[in-house]
Amino acid sequence: MNKQIIYILLLFTFQTLVGQNKVSYLEKSEEPIDFCGKLKIVEKLIGQKVKIWHDGGIYKTINGTDRIQWPNEELKKIAGKEYWQDFEPKIGDIGEIVHISKSKYDEVFYVLKIDSYYVPILCSYIVSPESLDVKEAEEKRWNEITAYGEGDCNFKKFGINDTWNRAGIAEIDKISESFACELKTNGIDTLMLVKRISDNGSSPYEKEYVLWKENGQGFLKIFENNEKHKPTQTEPKKFDWDDLINFYEENNVSSHTKKPESIISHFTNLIVQFYNGSDFYAFGMQLVCKEEDEKLKKVQFIRQIDNKLK
Repeated sequence: MNKQIIYILLLFTFQTLVGQNKVSYLEKSEEPIDFCGKLKIVEKLIGQKVKIWHDGGIYKTINGTDRIQWPNEELKKIAGKEYWQDFEPKIGDIGEIVHISKSKYDEVFYVLKIDSYYVPILCSYIVSPESLDVKEAEEKRWNEITAYGEGDCNFKKFGINDTWNRAGIAEIDKISESFACELKTNGIDTLMLVKRISDNGSSPYEKEYVLWKENGQGFLKIFENNEKHKPTQTEPKKFDWDDLINFYEENNVSSHTKKPESIISHFTNLIVQFYNGSDFYAFGMQLVCKEEDEKLKKVQFIRQIDNKLK
């Protein structure tokens, strides 16, 4: 496979992952019932109502196989897409449990009656009717993130200036963002937040940095996750970063609009958000890009920041 094809495939992977970020940070709510528990216990749930948490666990053609045990041939015949015709089970649908069975791979499957249709679904894809399905959880989560970003501090605004910045999502983000916004509230107007993103916010490989100038002196505070995937922070220390400020100003970095073409997945992103007086700059990129893009001033700015903070 030649390099051009590899680049295209990797870029597509990156774009897909970024597009799925809203869902990838969601966690299923804790359920009072273990729907994937022992068969003798969950069989008592027959007759109860449940909700489809996510449609990824719906097995539309499992009735054409012997993967699970069926109580009779009639149910097996009608519990599938071929029989449903125009009906399509979806996230949030409420159904009555009519059958529970283990597969030959030791999975627990449910058959739900939704209206007059019978739907096979894997146990981990159902929740109690009062619980949030994945769409409801996504809406709730992003309402919280929108509310989190209200106010004058751009560090807390998700996707400010068209830059994916993960604001308000992971604990390490919220701690560094809150610290940076507190500095801004206290009158600091030369202030930078840098995020070295490697996964969904809990990896020990992630680091975030707040740099600021106060009374002519530069300072740095570092945030990172420990081996238990919990965020930690250092005490502020003196740190000279005038070279970064000078490069930004002398090269008029904020005026450059051309973006580099990234060629690997999103886990090596460096996200930069910078208050330089009344000017606010935001840019993020993967740390591997095409060689010709290294001439871009915004890429050179990222390189300087990356080298300075290593």
